[in-house]
Amino acid sequence: MKINNYKLALCLVFATGLFLFLCLPDHITTVSADALPAISGCGSAADFAKREDAYRANNRGVARLEQFEPAEAVPEFRKALSICSDIKPAQVNLAIALFYKQDMPGARSEAEKAASIAPELLQAHYLLGLIARNENRTDDAMVAFQKILASDPADVGANVNVGQIYAQQRNNTEAIKYFRRAYSAEPYNSSAIYNLATALIRNDEREEGQKLIETFQALRQSGAATNIGQNYLEQ
Repeated sequence: MKINNYKLALCLVFATGLFLFLCLPDHITTVSADALPAISGCGSAADFAKREDAYRANNRGVARLEQFEPAEAVPEFRKALSICSDIKPAQVNLAIALFYKQDMPGARSEAEKAASIAPELLQAHYLLGLIARNENRTDDAMVAFQKILASDPADVGANVNVGQIYAQQRNNTEAIKYFRRAYSAEPYNSSAIYNLATALIRNDEREEGQKLIETFQALRQSGAATNIGQNYLEQ
């Protein structure tokens, strides 16, 4: 399952329960519910109404997040989980909402739980990587981002984050390798271009680095550049 840039997707489940939608600003990926394990306490036909209530609560939380209201989204996701304790979208979304609410201990706890029950939903690993970087736990951040790259080696966000970690460690050779991957995957991504250019210049590869700086400036002026960052809802 490829999710471009892992922009902390909102996991929206239609009330029919047929599909899990991972909704991104520029990319949508669907996962059949048949591929998911049974939801605890809500797996039987007799519990259909309960399952639907959980999905609706999750979707109300998504709507709140889309309105930049994480504090109001949190109780909706908690309600969904209280109805069906293993509903994967709500677990991931709860962690995301807490992250945007700046509750880092809560976000980390819920993201760890999400990664445990839904390791295939890579948003949880991405979120754990962002939290670890925020808390200066570099080794933990590297582990989280490498889990994403093991599934999707071309992911732009994970490659840029790993490259930045190596750059902070002054390992420009490794940083360049990951920034190149990000740039190759998305040539219009200003974060990939600027970080690659900077690493090249620091590595005495000034000619290529300067050309990329010019490319970066031209893209910014044209408005055609894409970007990544820690606060993805503001992009």
